Amino acid sequence: MFKNLGYQIVDFEEKADIYVINTCTVTKEADRKSKQMIRRAIQQNLKAKIVVTGCYAQSDYQDLQGIEGISLIAGNEGKNTILSQLNNLPPHQTVVTVEPAKKLRKYENSIPPGSTSLHTRAWVKIQDGCNKFCSYCKVPYVRGPARSRSIKDIEKEISALNDKEVKEVVLLGINLGAYGADLDTTESTATKKVNLSKIIALINDFKNIERIRLSSIESIYLDKELLEAFIKYPKLCHHLHIPLQSGDDKILRLMNRPYNTTFFYQKIQEFKENIPDLAITSDIMVGFPYEDEASFNNTYNLVKKLEMAKIHVFQYSDRQECLANLLIDKIEQKTKKERSEKLLNLSRSLSYNFIKKWIGLKTRVLVEKEVKDREGEIYSQGTTDNYIKVIIPKLTGKVGKLVSVRLEEAYSNYGIAKVT
Repeated sequence: MFKNLGYQIVDFEEKADIYVINTCTVTKEADRKSKQMIRRAIQQNLKAKIVVTGCYAQSDYQDLQGIEGISLIAGNEGKNTILSQLNNLPPHQTVVTVEPAKKLRKYENSIPPGSTSLHTRAWVKIQDGCNKFCSYCKVPYVRGPARSRSIKDIEKEISALNDKEVKEVVLLGINLGAYGADLDTTESTATKKVNLSKIIALINDFKNIERIRLSSIESIYLDKELLEAFIKYPKLCHHLHIPLQSGDDKILRLMNRPYNTTFFYQKIQEFKENIPDLAITSDIMVGFPYEDEASFNNTYNLVKKLEMAKIHVFQYSDRQECLANLLIDKIEQKTKKERSEKLLNLSRSLSYNFIKKWIGLKTRVLVEKEVKDREGEIYSQGTTDNYIKVIIPKLTGKVGKLVSVRLEEAYSNYGIAKVT
């Protein structure tokens, strides 16, 4: 939006007239880093206009008002009016424009259609908000209730991306699987329900878009229709990121997660049996209150049993608004760190084993960038359909293209391939 009005976008390290910091508040560490970034921007140019937006601005704007030098604190729904607000700011004052998230009922775009485009991959947001209220999570309090983007609006953006010959579209949402549940009868009827699978079908018809990837989806939305979409539409990438959080039923109940370990395991197995090359990645939280050694071992063993391709590990962090904050039996930091390291080591091992399966086999890689090594040799980097990061030595001039390769070597986080 700034670029469309003639602003020049510069690196954060350069002196700028306006700084926009989009904050996160998923953990205490995210809060700390957000404030650190704000203070860095203020120090770089004391005369600059400093805009703070995002989830920390939404939930803790009163805390942010204590930082001298901020010009505007805009809530999540105020992002698309930042430019007009900047033109009307009084000098030497902090203006706050934050609407309570619980009042949000309509999906609003924060960016113009098509502007998410990169040369290789585009991130297309189709859903916002969440109604689930997991006991550790601030998201419903800062993003509001679940809201779906209209099909017409999605189709308009996809069409613009198709015209730019973007090869891969990644569908985003706070609770992606809930897409369509809130849309009225003008878009969804009893006979033709609008859901994620329908959006996949819509995108599949665009000629230039060759891949459709899902960002993250909860296990409760792994239904028969989505499974059929994987089988029916070859453009749908064989990769699912499915948050597990814990592999222990006691902890899942305390987290207020809408499934148990038996359900999760059976769903994963059902999809893997029907899609043999499917990569499953996941989020795991360690150190949730009452997570004893047995609970952690249950998580470790379930992740191992599921043969996941990779896991992201997070340490539990108290959030004031959340029910888990009231739980008494907290886990000490040392134990959290030890459990994190153990799961990260397991993740590296699982990732290596998954990549190793594909040695000697042909696959296609979307080339994302070219890099020079220390000796000056150029190599390309890209990603397979099932989310293996790949290095292709001596390949040039193929950024934004899909190339056929054979995997030759496997490492813990990537593979090395040769063009076929």
